[in-house]
Amino acid sequence: MNSINFVGNGINRTGMAVCLSLAISLSVTGCSNIHDDSTRTKTEGTLTGAGVGAAVGALLGLAIGGNTQGTLLGAAIGAGVGSLSGFMVGKHVADKKAEYARREDWLDDCIDHARTVTAEGKKKNDDLRQKIATLDKESQELKKAYKNKQIKSTQLAKERKSIQALQNETSENIKVLNQEKQKQLAVAKDAKNSGNSREAQILDKEIKKLNDEIKQMQESNKKLANISARLAV
Repeated sequence: MNSINFVGNGINRTGMAVCLSLAISLSVTGCSNIHDDSTRTKTEGTLTGAGVGAAVGALLGLAIGGNTQGTLLGAAIGAGVGSLSGFMVGKHVADKKAEYARREDWLDDCIDHARTVTAEGKKKNDDLRQKIATLDKESQELKKAYKNKQIKSTQLAKERKSIQALQNETSENIKVLNQEKQKQLAVAKDAKNSGNSREAQILDKEIKKLNDEIKQMQESNKKLANISARLAV
């Protein structure tokens, strides 16, 4: 099983592709009569991509065109693009799923990946806490030096720009973790519905741990925002 990639980390983000099939299948209800798993997965990917693409395209069309015609045009374009990308995702998922002889093996691989995601989230949070402690102290010293006219405002601006870059990186990592959480929730729900109670319970615990890491990362980003505000002149 591959692994994900956090911004600012050297970890690859491709591992949850095999678990994405559940997220796709739970969002589509029009494929229940297709019995071949590979065909159903591809179809579900296409329909999901079309639906999401149409919704996003409609919003963009409305924003750009500002009228019904712009909205409909955006929806049509979005549906076309979404269908293609959705089909490719569905095909990849179907191909990966076919590598597993047993459903339990596939679920165990998803559990291993969930544990990896949580561990990397914790590692990222530990690193972030250390950086925040250093930045908090440095920002106070810089602000004091500025008030005493020992440094220019350009130095404050430079430090603030660096902090804002870390904020953006953290926001992106939070987005990635939330996406991973949604996929894990989909897998856990499928495991429960299929009678795989052991795997479902393990996934529920991992999801709780991951959610805690997400909340901690969100709190860290608030602290970064406060430090950045301190340096404003």
